[in-house]
Amino acid sequence: MHALRMVAINALICAVLVAVCARYVDEPVALFVHQTFSNPLPFQIMAAPSLLALPLALMFLTLAAFHHAMGQPRLPHYDLLLRLSLATLVATTAKDELKWLFGRAWPSALVNENIYGFFPFTLGPDYGSFPSGHTAYISAPLLMLAILKPKYATICLVIILFVMAGLIGGGYHYPGDTIAGLFTGFAAAAGVRVMMRGRQGQEGRRP
Repeated sequence: MHALRMVAINALICAVLVAVCARYVDEPVALFVHQTFSNPLPFQIMAAPSLLALPLALMFLTLAAFHHAMGQPRLPHYDLLLRLSLATLVATTAKDELKWLFGRAWPSALVNENIYGFFPFTLGPDYGSFPSGHTAYISAPLLMLAILKPKYATICLVIILFVMAGLIGGGYHYPGDTIAGLFTGFAAAAGVRVMMRGRQGQEGRRP
């Protein structure tokens, strides 16, 4: 119940922030970025850590399945890495469905075609900006890590913020997109943590 309450509170905060950004912040920021920054490379470097999350999660799960099938001992830090990987996969799946549900036009659609806003259940190359998938699947494992290993919390949050700034500064996402991606990652991490905690409790009660 505590986790559900935290997710609900953060969902409300996310909704308010996204609404404010969509109304007052996102459009001017996207136009400012387009007019000011001609070289996206620094922002691509800032956002680059997000590209590692999903491949690393799939790599770990593949290796873990192979070890299990071969009857070999568990990989080092198995429990922690399993949680990080599952959170990444859940966030990735969730963001795909949410992109279709909200149908938000990309910043490039604003710049090139003057299309701005949400167009629910709309598919196409101009739509799918919300939430930010890169933010979702980097924040899910790193927030999980920050919760389970608080000594790494600061570096985890710094990496997430760098990725969000890189996505905005490179013109790939609106600020509101990254806020929604952050919440998507948080919700995925919270859900996996509760699920795995329940699984541990069931295993502990087995005769």
